[in-house]
Amino acid sequence: MAASSPIIILDAGPLIAAINTYEAESHAWVMRCLSAPRSGFIVTSAAVAEATHLLQNQPAALTQLRRIVERITVEDPAPVAVLEEMEKWKTRMDYADACAVILARRHRGAVVLTADHRDFSVYRVPFISPLGEFRP
Repeated sequence: MAASSPIIILDAGPLIAAINTYEAESHAWVMRCLSAPRSGFIVTSAAVAEATHLLQNQPAALTQLRRIVERITVEDPAPVAVLEEMEKWKTRMDYADACAVILARRHRGAVVLTADHRDFSVYRVPFISPLGEFRP
């Protein structure tokens, strides 16, 4: 990770990996990322909603997710802007990804923390995945 301490925008995948200890490698990766000194973390409501769905609304997982989210900034772009971004990418981009891309552009030097290397490698924003840190 870069030494410049960028703002990190959390995608749903890292939220899930932080809670799901069954996938030890992913869990360890995201815990290292979350524990590194940073300027701050941002999450969108869309990423939280996606995580709750993928965690199947299990009470213990929701409690852990709440504990993560209550310690970080929640910021959401305007829905019209999100839908416009999605239209540019046709069916490739989902709502949560569009939110993260918009925020990565809005916050100078921000980086998206995602498990979705394939899609974020084409969105032209800086991101960190289990494969490393990437800048367009």
